Amino acid sequence: MNRSSRCRISITGTPGCGKTSLANYAANQPKYELIDVSELAEMHDFIEQIDDNDGARPIDIDGLAQMLEEQWKTPPTHDTFIDGHLSHFLPVDAIVILRCNPEVLSQRNKTRGWSKEKIKENEEWELLGGTWNDYDEWKGLPCLELNSTAHSTDALFEGIEQWIRDGFKPEAPEEEIDWVSVLHG
Repeated sequence: MNRSSRCRISITGTPGCGKTSLANYAANQPKYELIDVSELAEMHDFIEQIDDNDGARPIDIDGLAQMLEEQWKTPPTHDTFIDGHLSHFLPVDAIVILRCNPEVLSQRNKTRGWSKEKIKENEEWELLGGTWNDYDEWKGLPCLELNSTAHSTDALFEGIEQWIRDGFKPEAPEEEIDWVSVLHG
């Protein structure tokens, strides 16, 4: 990747992993900008009404990505973080995947008042490395995987800044986080 220009970096992962906390932290740094996927979808009319079954607002991520493809050919004026668990489907230049121990993730999502079904669904998605299931969609882009379970937001952000300064090296995690092995030996 050409680091002479600014780029768009996806911050993705299972809901509850700390994406928004990290993105908000980045947005408070003077040299970064932040875009929220839901706000972007709403601005361009690629979001639906609240689904009564799960309380979410479905996003037409394919339509949004297609619309942004041409618009985002020009680099941004600042390095820009794109916050959202679907952000890795957008035409970004690099991807940061936040991961969290599923047991801790479950506790975090309980504090959000989520239904048991939604908590379990997200816990299982994280256990199975859900975002990695989309790898074929974005392979070839630099990717950094970070464990947010016990690391502070500023420590995670320092890791991302170092990765950016190093020209997005390594371009892929040497070893993916495997919660199945961690939790079930």
